[in-house]
Amino acid sequence: MLAEEKGARLEVVEIHETGDLIEADFQLKLKMKPKLVALLHVSNTLGTINDIKRLTRDAQEVGATVLVDGCQSVPHMEVDVQDIASDFYVFSGHKTYGPTGIGVLHGKKELLESMPPWRGGGEMIDTVSFEKGTTYAGVPHKFEAGTPHISGAIALGVALDWMRGVGIKAIGDHENTLGAQARQLLGKVDGLRFIGTSEDKTGVVSFVVDGVHPYDIGTLLDPMGIAVRTGHHCTQPLMDFYDIPGTVRASFGAYNTLQEVDALAAGVERAVRMLR
Repeated sequence: MLAEEKGARLEVVEIHETGDLIEADFQLKLKMKPKLVALLHVSNTLGTINDIKRLTRDAQEVGATVLVDGCQSVPHMEVDVQDIASDFYVFSGHKTYGPTGIGVLHGKKELLESMPPWRGGGEMIDTVSFEKGTTYAGVPHKFEAGTPHISGAIALGVALDWMRGVGIKAIGDHENTLGAQARQLLGKVDGLRFIGTSEDKTGVVSFVVDGVHPYDIGTLLDPMGIAVRTGHHCTQPLMDFYDIPGTVRASFGAYNTLQEVDALAAGVERAVRMLR
């Protein structure tokens, strides 16, 4: 959308079959001197973890502004935005056990100060004059027009405090254990193959089954009390790369158990038998 609005050219870094970035292609794209480099810390579809600190550094060395999508990293691993040092780092509230309708934009102060407000309203102005024009409040207030999502902000803070209390590393380790168990059990299902097989990944498990549509598997799992996501997961070009209509994706959280992983595997096996 931004490229269309500004008339910019969008270049996409290619990936290996495993889901890892092709390093040589990334470096080739950097030689084009991009103005903005947008990176995933963790893939929502594949679970691939990118070496985000190094990628950020390499992009900034050629003069690019770096935006990192941390929606799938913040809930599952310890993240130090000061160490990563990207220009912007963003994540959503509902991925961190918080409410919908709110998220976090972390940015370097000098960049935020140089950016114009994206919406007008109360509390985002400093002075208004028909003769002298308008001056805006400082950051972050100039980006928060009108009444903010007060309850959402409070709830998000509580959710993040809860995550820190449990231990973000402990949550990630637990999810990785569940993911490993799921891959071991699901790998026994005839015709099932995993999409996204990087050695460095989170507990996300995406898969397809030969001759069976992902949506049908999800539909049959639902009445069994098993919640998965099916479809392209907002990554249609990635599905084209793998030449598939979509995947079944199991995403594990702090509240999931090994018994639920067993139920998932048994449910998928049952669904596949019914659909063949």
